[in-house]
Amino acid sequence: MAAAAHAHDATREGRVTRPVPRALRWIGYGLGGMLGALAIAAFACFFIGRARLTRPYDPPPGLSAVPTDSIALARGAHLLQIYGCQECHGRNLSGQVYLDLPLGKIVAPNLTRGRGGVGSTFRVEDWDHAIRFGVRPDHVPLLPVMPFRLFNHLSDQDAGDLIAYLRGAPPVDHELPATTIRMPGYILITFADMHRFNGDRSVPPAVGPPPGTAEQGAYLAATICVDCHGDHLQGGKHPAPDAPPGPTLAAAAYWPLPAFATALRTGMAPGNRRLNEWMPAFRLQYLSDEEIQALYAYLQSLKPGTS
Repeated sequence: MAAAAHAHDATREGRVTRPVPRALRWIGYGLGGMLGALAIAAFACFFIGRARLTRPYDPPPGLSAVPTDSIALARGAHLLQIYGCQECHGRNLSGQVYLDLPLGKIVAPNLTRGRGGVGSTFRVEDWDHAIRFGVRPDHVPLLPVMPFRLFNHLSDQDAGDLIAYLRGAPPVDHELPATTIRMPGYILITFADMHRFNGDRSVPPAVGPPPGTAEQGAYLAATICVDCHGDHLQGGKHPAPDAPPGPTLAAAAYWPLPAFATALRTGMAPGNRRLNEWMPAFRLQYLSDEEIQALYAYLQSLKPGTS
């Protein structure tokens, strides 16, 4: 009687409780399991990605001294322009937040001797290891947003001139936050091909090839062009996820030299055709006539049937 009265009261008050269907319970269990598995996978990617990023790398001995004469400093300023150092590190090299994406916040550090700048603590060898090997003084690798895989081809002479200029840059006080990687970035790094991510690190040459030659053109291409156009300029893909495929430059070998120079310096190809916005004409405009001649000679050497 009491149970019946209680059921009657519950019905009257609209509080009838019914058991959850078994199917819904299993769906709930499944969703809970999936969320748990995703959380475990995310934590695993965090630890694996972080370990891959911070794995120490011992570079070979770097430069211990650099020239300070006016010719070397002028050459260093030229290299700074054609390699686009100010694009990332700011016009006065005082650093900036270069990218702030779901993958992470990428900070290009202050390179000067001002407050917050690495120039106040870096030795010559530290500069060399950072530029050509992508390694900090504590031997932790830099993110490959720093194009050390290209700069690894720089000769001792060119690296020394560039470092000499950077060491003499006017000090600017500018303190910046550290680079931070977010979970999507760690997931990407966990599954990345680290060889492609970091490139090869070889012992760079002592001096560059003779000016104006195809050999110098190959040297310049290795430090400027191959990231987009591939190792032999036959087409490639820049490591940036949003970068378009880099086309082959085979056709450019058949352009007249003046047209080739115009394309490099303005981003306008023959026929008044504008090249892709990834073409860095804003810095290639600083290439000397001799350097353009060398790149052109290198392209000529890649023509089919050319030995």
